[in-house]
Amino acid sequence: MLLEILIAVFAVWFTWWSIRRMFRPHAPAEPAEDPFASVGAPVRRGPKGRAGAVAVDEPEDDDSADYVPRRSL
Repeated sequence: MLLEILIAVFAVWFTWWSIRRMFRPHAPAEPAEDPFASVGAPVRRGPKGRAGAVAVDEPEDDDSADYVPRRSL
């Protein structure tokens, strides 16, 4: 019974220690010359939806063979 409790406590402690170590910031091995070298820049995504659509030029109507005059009543 005592052994099972010790194993459960060890498993919880090891899980907590692993998660804490994973999220802890790591110091660089050598100090960088630029103090902001390890600071990331914010990354923006492109426009979403219709704002990201590409405008396409309309073709010009230079071909007069396809031209049909309007009817007048």
